[in-house]
Amino acid sequence: MAQNKPIPCPECDREKYYEGFCYYCKNRKLRELYEFMSVNEVQEKINNIVANIETINQLEEIYQDFRRLLAYQDIDTEEIANAAFQKRIFNPPTLYRNASEEVQNKLIALLSAPDCKEANDILNCLAVIGSEKIKEYFYELEKSTLPWRERLHATPSVYAESGGWTLDGSGKVVELNYKECYALTKEDRKDNAVKVGEALAETCSVCKCRTVNILTINGNDERLSFLGLNGTIKIPVCPNCANMCEKAIIRYQLDGESTFEIIDPYTNENYVSDREIARLAASNFVLSQTRKPVYYACGDDELSTIGGHPEWVQNCHYEKCPDCHKKMKLLSALEWSQLLDGEGVLYIEICTDCSVIAVIHQQT
Repeated sequence: MAQNKPIPCPECDREKYYEGFCYYCKNRKLRELYEFMSVNEVQEKINNIVANIETINQLEEIYQDFRRLLAYQDIDTEEIANAAFQKRIFNPPTLYRNASEEVQNKLIALLSAPDCKEANDILNCLAVIGSEKIKEYFYELEKSTLPWRERLHATPSVYAESGGWTLDGSGKVVELNYKECYALTKEDRKDNAVKVGEALAETCSVCKCRTVNILTINGNDERLSFLGLNGTIKIPVCPNCANMCEKAIIRYQLDGESTFEIIDPYTNENYVSDREIARLAASNFVLSQTRKPVYYACGDDELSTIGGHPEWVQNCHYEKCPDCHKKMKLLSALEWSQLLDGEGVLYIEICTDCSVIAVIHQQT
């Protein structure tokens, strides 16, 4: 029942206007429900998805079961991919993540037909699979003159980005996502691997908001060794401009020294109070002690991650490094609602060759 006065969530004290748990606590409890499912419970869910695959884009239950199992249980989707292909269902493309070689060949056969009507969807499915055979096939498609190419708004290498990789001009594969993933969680324990929201003395040259190291990463922590950062990097931004500019460019050193530049700011007004900065600086985010599934950020919960595959609010977007002009790799995705009052996700992308980071924000 709707309330005229705000009432606190019984678990986290957030104010809301309805009975029961708040939006964030509901999502967390759902995530935990899936995370702690038994092997038999997971298989029962998979069996139900397979049996009702034709409803995955119609019934909320089937779709949500699939995305949560993928995100929180890292399920093998081969059986689901077989069922989806039999029904000619190509959305969501992650259905085909672990597609068998037979299904991959059938998808390629469909796409190789001159009159393929589902090229857009099949390209996304193949991109998610991302096998060596598919990567070679995408390079062939880059040079092909199949009639359906005229209906596409981008080249196959751009479609590949939805799977977390792309091709350079010579056909070399460029990985855009890390295969490892860790979550940033709020826990009452000490952890020097990461720090979120360290307030700085400097103010933004555009809006005069106090700046912060939105993320500090200790690359020497064993859990983060997959990043290949033999030192500590700090990522300073203006929290006000970060979600209202085209992007921020950070140049970092492995001793923690960094500078940043705001690209095409939207306004010079500051909407972030000192109180919010203080609250951000006091947040107790730590790195999860164990590795998470690569799609961990793609369930229903709003989670911040390092590495892994992000949940893009809009279309997937990988910046080109301003120095070498190669596509950058996703380092982290930070849920804005976990940091400050606001919505959307802050995507942090890195070029380790040039020691450059790009920060972009997407909002619905």
